[in-house]
Amino acid sequence: MLDFQRLPRFNFPVTTGRPQSMTQSAVFPTPVTRAEATINGFDIGFTQMDHHLLREQMDLNTAIIGNTVNVTANFALRDSSGTYDDPYNGFVDVVVLVERNDH
Repeated sequence: MLDFQRLPRFNFPVTTGRPQSMTQSAVFPTPVTRAEATINGFDIGFTQMDHHLLREQMDLNTAIIGNTVNVTANFALRDSSGTYDDPYNGFVDVVVLVERNDH
């Protein structure tokens, strides 16, 4: 059986110096055999002033444990300085798509 669940928003606080990562769980009524997570929407930006972008990164990883799917969102923004020296923040909205074993 195919099923899906929208996770609560991944809110990433103002950060400098590093990429950010956050994990949330989606719990289903029966064991999950396959899972994928997809970005449903996002907002990312520098908090102090306008910058030229060098790299904007967002990706999702999933791990299945029985009827639970853990989703880790990785989130980063940097300019052409080559470091994460400017404050940035934002959010990512995620939907988890699964195949469940109903037997």
